[in-house]
Amino acid sequence: MAAPALQSLISLGQFSSLTEQVLVAAIAALLVAVLINLRRKPQFDLDKIPGPWTHAYPVVGNILECLRPDFHRKLLDWANQYGGIYRLKFLWQDALVVSDPAALAAIMGRGEGAMDKAALVYAPINRMCTPHGDANLLTSAADESWKAIRKAVAVSFSMQNIRKKFPLVLGRINQLIARLEALGPDVAVDVDQAALRVTLDVIGLAGFNHDYDCVSQDVPAYDHLIRVLPRCFTEVMLRIANPLREMFPGQHRNGPKGAAAFKMFQAEMGVLLRELKQRGAPDPDDQDIATQLCRVLQQHPDIPESRVLSEIGILFVEGFETTGHTTSWTLFNIASVPGVQAKIAEELDCLGLLAKPGCPPPRELEWEDLKQLPYLIAATKEAMRMLPVVSVMGRVAGKDMSVGPYKVPAGTVVGTPLFAIQNSSHNWDRPEEFIPERWLDVPVESYVYDSTSHTSGGKRGITFMPFSEGPRNCVGQSLAKMEVLSLLAKLCANFEIALAPEMGGREGVRSRESTHLTLQTAGTKGIRCHLHPRARA
Repeated sequence: MAAPALQSLISLGQFSSLTEQVLVAAIAALLVAVLINLRRKPQFDLDKIPGPWTHAYPVVGNILECLRPDFHRKLLDWANQYGGIYRLKFLWQDALVVSDPAALAAIMGRGEGAMDKAALVYAPINRMCTPHGDANLLTSAADESWKAIRKAVAVSFSMQNIRKKFPLVLGRINQLIARLEALGPDVAVDVDQAALRVTLDVIGLAGFNHDYDCVSQDVPAYDHLIRVLPRCFTEVMLRIANPLREMFPGQHRNGPKGAAAFKMFQAEMGVLLRELKQRGAPDPDDQDIATQLCRVLQQHPDIPESRVLSEIGILFVEGFETTGHTTSWTLFNIASVPGVQAKIAEELDCLGLLAKPGCPPPRELEWEDLKQLPYLIAATKEAMRMLPVVSVMGRVAGKDMSVGPYKVPAGTVVGTPLFAIQNSSHNWDRPEEFIPERWLDVPVESYVYDSTSHTSGGKRGITFMPFSEGPRNCVGQSLAKMEVLSLLAKLCANFEIALAPEMGGREGVRSRESTHLTLQTAGTKGIRCHLHPRARA
């Protein structure tokens, strides 16, 4: 069984040179010998856990079944088949995949059963951020350095500080609106690319007072960050799938291109680091991200500058595609599900925000409006539920412990796949349907929810957590929520949005779902829509 499995990997392009094939064969032989002599401790329950591990290949495990762009759907299929806790083999490593609400609440929490990040899984992200792979808020264990940096950066994302950024965000959104109006309704606009451009501008300006000027450019240069980041993310995923890729980049398709993208990204992050150091002593009232990271360097001499460089990089990794794709997936659903757009327009009209033909221009969106749009918020949450941009997160058992009813050994990797959690038939009624109304009785500020008990907060169970939960939740979620809701409100207020016929309807777009670092569409089409100005109707 092992030989066909390895041959399948080679044929898929994961190992492309004779040297690597020999190395892989040697490693496989060694691992088989280890596995033959390995005796599982009887006190653990791994063999009691259902899952696809029972038909896994020796050595490579279930990895062949996951080597597909939409592997998030495979994890969902297994969740529906085996239940909320199942076991698979990732190479020679046992792994659990958890979508059970109560088990998730324990794993993501702070008490007994809580788990920290599986740092090794995220190693390629570290290599993207710094040449020597320094850890950061996403990838580091929750040690003292992590706590100090998290505490400093969290101040930047306080609601008081984010409110100060609202005019800046609104200005960049209005710049996009003007460009889209100038294009006219006959042009099929890739709303995913448009949202990503706004997001990159917002991260640069709000965090570092650095303008990447994405929205105003027709075709950014090859070395512009808006084009470098996707190449980096592709390289990260390829290195996660094949650890040998980093050691032999020249022997892999586009390996040198990916390595070069890493260097471009690191150089750009180095520019931001030099700029924040050159600003001198920060103003006591300045709590921007750059300033807070500068304070970390001043107040914690034990934290190296390379770690701060990695922290700058991870803010782009975590905030760029996640925010942009969340906006475009929401627009996709708004444009393609009958009745949703009309209800959002009615809500905007009640607040005087909707553009209408023959009427004076609507008033400008204000900060206070963002909590007065319950249906738009519900539609956004439903898009986050159905198409979560971060489809899988990795944790690890730091000691022998229980996951649900099963006792597992220290070192067991635990995957918490948001796509499966938020689309499983065990957790949701009619999960395949886009139903914003299911959120209208949930507090607008709640982004952690248990649909099985209809409770918010994640104390007893979790079936919805687009920003994760617990001490490792997304530190920048307040900025992301503000940008996404503001951009959606302005687009829906100024345009009627129609999915372009070339997309092939909902089925055509969803057939191109692809998980890289984030859930997006495969190919170069993106999500194209025709934007019909409401004021001209």
